[in-house]
Amino acid sequence: MTPPRRLNVASGRQLESLAHYSRALRVGDTVLQSGTTAIDRQGHVRGEGDVAAQVDAIMKIAAWSMGKAGGRLDDVVRSRIYVTDIAVGDAAARAIAHYFRDARPAATLVQVSGLARPQQLVEIELDAVDGAGASARRISSGGPLEAVYSYSRAVRVGDRVFISGSTALRADGIVGAGDLYRQTRATMDTILGALAEAGGVPGDLVYTKTYLTDPAQGAEYTRAFVEALGDVRPVSTLLGIPALVRPELLVEIEAEAVIGAARTRRDIYTQHQREKPRGYARAVAIGDQVHVSGCTSISAAGEMQAVGDWARQYDLALDTARWALEQAGASLDDVVRRRTFTVAGARQNRGHGEGPTPFAKSHPTSLGCRISGLARPELLVEVEVTAVKGAGAGIQWIAPDPVDPLD
Repeated sequence: MTPPRRLNVASGRQLESLAHYSRALRVGDTVLQSGTTAIDRQGHVRGEGDVAAQVDAIMKIAAWSMGKAGGRLDDVVRSRIYVTDIAVGDAAARAIAHYFRDARPAATLVQVSGLARPQQLVEIELDAVDGAGASARRISSGGPLEAVYSYSRAVRVGDRVFISGSTALRADGIVGAGDLYRQTRATMDTILGALAEAGGVPGDLVYTKTYLTDPAQGAEYTRAFVEALGDVRPVSTLLGIPALVRPELLVEIEAEAVIGAARTRRDIYTQHQREKPRGYARAVAIGDQVHVSGCTSISAAGEMQAVGDWARQYDLALDTARWALEQAGASLDDVVRRRTFTVAGARQNRGHGEGPTPFAKSHPTSLGCRISGLARPELLVEVEVTAVKGAGAGIQWIAPDPVDPLD
């Protein structure tokens, strides 16, 4: 196997070196941008109190860092926008829409419980694929927000399909108000409909992420999710969040698919296959790419471990991710994107750079935020990773420019 071309880009922000991540990276034809906020190299938040100004600062950083990796904003195929107050969601979405009038990427916007600093109002993560600006097929569902916020329900580039965060919101109202089961079924109908229009089948789904406003109702979500998917088992991360774009909405789901994956995918489960009846696989390998479901400190036998200890829960989550990657022929060195979701109020009892440092040599892209809850109340943190086999070898490192792009 020839290692994919890998470039890591540093922007000179202190946390990148402490927490071992890159501001952006290239792997093959894909450029990934870390979850980015409006913080400059001196540690000051630009645009304090103004979410549109913060979006503009973030996009300046992204244009610079993705550009250093040979990427372009015009080739962005997915954006994730995490705001700390859904009341500023409209302003944030309109601000980012100015940058994507033509690209119209798949998009997700939800409220999270907190970012690293209270002055930070928004964090944005981006994925781009070379040439997508010219070659991508953009699919609209006719939903009421797609035109306003310049995004697509789905974007197909080659054999990859990126599906926006989808809900039960329709032009004539919300399907299943107050009913999580019905909202989940309606949401999955939208996702599977977009996938079909892109030329895919349910078995091509390899990744999902679900945002619930009340994770205590998770059983109703799971029942609907499993019914919609039948025997298909993508990877899945389930997060409790404070709010979606409308107060009546209970669930939002985003997804990715690879056309043809139904024939060639390899689904990986832990020893007792606890994942399967819950509608997901621990990992899905397709070609050189490995998606790993959100991992926690729950053991393969379903036992809750390290109650009250954030650091130990984080380490156990990474142990599970490492195991899953090894089953697929990859390693933590091959991780190109990691995301860490910590429950609001949990004490993070270990600082950045302390304890085990599995990413010290590879510096994947990273996103971290606070969320309102996880699948069990004892859980404090969930970690999700994506890897590309061979991506840990032959990394080229791009240093910051002398001047911050915000200056």
